[in-house]
Amino acid sequence: MERSVVVKASNVDLAVEKALAELGVARDRVSVEVLQKGGLFQRAEVRVTVIETAGALAEEFVNGVLAAMSLKAEAKAEERDGEIVVEIDGADSGAAIGYRGEVLDAIQFLTRTYVGQEKNGSAKIVVDCENYRAKRRETLVALAGRLAEKAYRTRRKVVLEPMNPFERRIIHGALADSEIAETHSEGEDADRHVVIVPKGVELREDRPRGGRRDGRREGRRDGRRDDRRFKNEDRQGERRRARASRAEEEEVPDGKEYRGYYTDTFTKAEAPKSGPPKFKSFGGGKRR
Repeated sequence: MERSVVVKASNVDLAVEKALAELGVARDRVSVEVLQKGGLFQRAEVRVTVIETAGALAEEFVNGVLAAMSLKAEAKAEERDGEIVVEIDGADSGAAIGYRGEVLDAIQFLTRTYVGQEKNGSAKIVVDCENYRAKRRETLVALAGRLAEKAYRTRRKVVLEPMNPFERRIIHGALADSEIAETHSEGEDADRHVVIVPKGVELREDRPRGGRRDGRREGRRDGRRDDRRFKNEDRQGERRRARASRAEEEEVPDGKEYRGYYTDTFTKAEAPKSGPPKFKSFGGGKRR
């Protein structure tokens, strides 16, 4: 939305100064149209219009955000190498950075969205504070080098934490010409991250660990387990048959009948001649 004011004063220069004070902008951000020069008996009249450049919109928006956050800081925009850089400075500028630049990234995202909607374009806008962007770039470049060496030494992929597009581009650029590692991005939206892959080596994740992994070792273990189970069952069967055999050989007292542990009812005539009697009652659950 275009902003302009019409101001009258004793001369043109004074009218322009009053208009700038009313609009709250600098002289290089406005266009001046002289409606009446003025004279001895006539006042000067000018129309001052704010030039709505992308930088001006970005500066205005960031200052509005800082005011809404109650931060004692001010934003100034300038164009550098085709980019619009909005610098934040002030007593509370540190709060505009946040943890790992999260607040600064949020302000930058909102600023780009606002300016893009107002100008119907995609101006490249960078919001910076206390030279944080340059310091972060140095940190990420050094980190990329260390992790590339680690990936090559260990022959394993290195997965970085999720990063914003600005930081991911730094990692990709830092290793673009590397001879020991390459990079690509994985994940979606907020979980998108960089993966560093070593070059010219066989990844350890792709090699068998602990010997053969074709199922043979597992099969042998399963076979031995089955053999042990069958042997245990055989031994238990032998013990049952031995107990039954001993029960059949036990002597039965005169004139009595009883049901042995693993046998039918015996009489003395059918019972063995030696050995103490051992028997189990009809209703009991335990051997006496």
